[in-house]
Amino acid sequence: MNYFEQNKSVKSIVLEEYGSYDKINIKNMPLNNLGHDDICVSVEFCGVNFCDILVRQGFLRELTTPRILGCECVGTIDNIGKNVKNFQLGDRVLCYVWTGGLFREKVIVPAINCYLIPSDISSQDAVSLPANYLTAYISVFTMGNLQSGDTILIHSAAGGVGCAATQLAKTVNNVTIVGTASEFKHNKLKENGVHYTLSHENYVNQAKEITKNGFDVIIDSIGGANIEISKNLLKTCGRLVLIGGSTFIQGDTLNIFKTLYTNWQTKNIHPRSVIELNISISGVHLGLIFDSDPQKINSIMTKLFKMLKMGYIKPIIFETVNFENVIEAQKLLAERKNFGKVILALKRFGNVRPHPSKVP
Repeated sequence: MNYFEQNKSVKSIVLEEYGSYDKINIKNMPLNNLGHDDICVSVEFCGVNFCDILVRQGFLRELTTPRILGCECVGTIDNIGKNVKNFQLGDRVLCYVWTGGLFREKVIVPAINCYLIPSDISSQDAVSLPANYLTAYISVFTMGNLQSGDTILIHSAAGGVGCAATQLAKTVNNVTIVGTASEFKHNKLKENGVHYTLSHENYVNQAKEITKNGFDVIIDSIGGANIEISKNLLKTCGRLVLIGGSTFIQGDTLNIFKTLYTNWQTKNIHPRSVIELNISISGVHLGLIFDSDPQKINSIMTKLFKMLKMGYIKPIIFETVNFENVIEAQKLLAERKNFGKVILALKRFGNVRPHPSKVP
C-alpha cells in the first residue's frame, strides 16, 4: 500500500548532547517532509560504526546536537518524490548519509544517497558495505594503489574496515597481508586472510622482522603518534593512508585536555622528509568524497555488489543487536570486543544473534 503520513513521528535514536552513553535516547521524532528528490524507506537494519562514537563524544563538532545518529541503513521504499525515476515502490535499498539521521524506523533520504540492492544479496550483507567496504576500497586501491607483490599492513584488522580491507587486498595476486589486533582475535584474522598477525602493544619490532625493507601500503586507523611510526615503516615508494584516529577513543567521553580529533597532528611530517623518503601520505574521508563526487561512490558500490555476488568479499557480521540496544552495540566497538560488523535490527525483523562471550 502506498501511503505517507505528513509529520508522522517514528522511533529514532537521538544524541541529545555530546558525552557518554547517557546522552543517547530513543524517542519518537517527526519525519521530514518528503521532497521531490527524496524517497521514504521503512528501515530493516542499521549499521553501527566508529563514526557514531566520534559524533557522540564530540570529536566532529560540525555535527551539532541534538541530532539523530546513524549513517547507513537498509529497508524498503514506501513512498517516492515526484522527481525520482530510478526507484519504485517496494524496492529494497541501501542508504548512506555520512552526517547521520538514519537510526530510525522510517527515514526520508535523498534518492542520490541510495542504492538498489540486488535480489540475491541479503539486507545484512548490504548494510555492511558503505562505511566499511567503501572506505576500505578507496584506501586499498584508490589511495593505496595496492599492486601484485606488495606487502600491506592493516591496522585494527579485526574491525569492520580492517576485515573489509583484508578481503579486498586478497583479490590482488601475490600480496602479503599483515594485520594488527588484540591477540585473542589473531586466529580469526588468519581465517579472514591475514598472513601475519601482530599485537598493538609491540607491533613495530614484529613488523620489522616480517619485512626488513618496510611496507608498500599501510592503512592507519589509529592516528596520533602512530602516524610517525607508520611513516617510518614504509619502504621506498610506500603509501600511507590515514583513515581515522581510534587512539583518541579511550573512554566513554572526550578527553578535551588531550586533543580534539579535528585538530590532531604530528610535528614530524614535513614536505622535505616525504620527498627524501620517496613516500606518499594520503587520507580518506568517505563522506566528503560522496559530497564532492557521488558518481565515484556509485561506481565503487556497483563493483562491491558484483564482488559480493561473485564471492570475492563477504561481510563478517559479529552481532546483530536489537534497535533499542544501541548503547550495547556502541560499547562493542568502543571496547574493541567486535570482530567485524555490528548491526541494529528493528524488532519486526528479528534474527537477533546473542553476543558471544569472546571471539573464538
